[in-house]
Amino acid sequence: MKSSLLFLTAFAYAAVSAAEPPYTFIEGKVPEDVQPDGNSIVFEGPKEILVIDTGRHPEHTDKIIAVAKARNKPITAIINTHWHLDHATGNARIRSAYPGAKLHASTAVEGALQGFLIRNVEKAKARLEDPSVPEPRKADTRLYLNAINDPANLVPDQPVKGAMSINVGDRELQLHLAKYAATEGDVWVHDPASKTVFVGDLVVVPLPFFDTGCAEGWRQALAEIDKVDFQTLVPGHGLPMDHAAFSNYRRAFDAFTACAESSQPTASCVAIWMQKGAAFVAMHPDPKYSEAALAYYVDQVLRIPAKRADYCGNPNEAAR
Repeated sequence: MKSSLLFLTAFAYAAVSAAEPPYTFIEGKVPEDVQPDGNSIVFEGPKEILVIDTGRHPEHTDKIIAVAKARNKPITAIINTHWHLDHATGNARIRSAYPGAKLHASTAVEGALQGFLIRNVEKAKARLEDPSVPEPRKADTRLYLNAINDPANLVPDQPVKGAMSINVGDRELQLHLAKYAATEGDVWVHDPASKTVFVGDLVVVPLPFFDTGCAEGWRQALAEIDKVDFQTLVPGHGLPMDHAAFSNYRRAFDAFTACAESSQPTASCVAIWMQKGAAFVAMHPDPKYSEAALAYYVDQVLRIPAKRADYCGNPNEAAR
């Protein structure tokens, strides 16, 4: 059964790459020795460039800038799907090269700058002074400190507070806001013309990242995305997938989080994702990584009432 799932998903990934998309996909890397970069998308209009998520490392963001330079068009708009720094640190680098680029994002980053993002500042500063810390980790630490000390490049010029649209030439991109999902406010983008959705960390391969997530609101967000007429979904991490693969992801997510909210043993919940999400687990070279991460999220996040209170806000608002 597992081999069939893997075959079907490999087919789904191949199918979405068969046709040339109307955008440039820049894959984020998740190396072992440094922090990851999220995926980025570059849309080209007649006179302008729009970017969805900008990565963390200069090497990633420079690939975005290279597209703009090759096309000889300015980057005029950035959309951040959420405030995690592997998707937003590159904002500053892009706006240094293209000062006119307007940032579209949710206002959730304002709360993160007062809470989650500043909790480890002192530890970060100590790492820079510790001679035993490898230079790549120190470089990541500097990127983190620079980003949170530069809120003007994280806080949106155009807050996304609900459904809205933005045009790239004659292409209309529809922006949607999911409240209390992977973060307090996740922006996902629908391009009806190409039947593509760009969802940031609402979908992550090989497994969801619950570090700032609210399972209830997240389930609702995935249900809303599943209703949209799309053929291709671009996740925050991992390769694009077709609608059928996403629906499988959603079913695995619902089953895993339902288990985490029950009294079932942690191992049972881990087994649910490892089975129902087997096709996504297979996209990571080490299945033990997924097992360990899933167990951590059940025991240290999803079953901790204080964290649910932090990340779910008003339950009625999350349920909408």
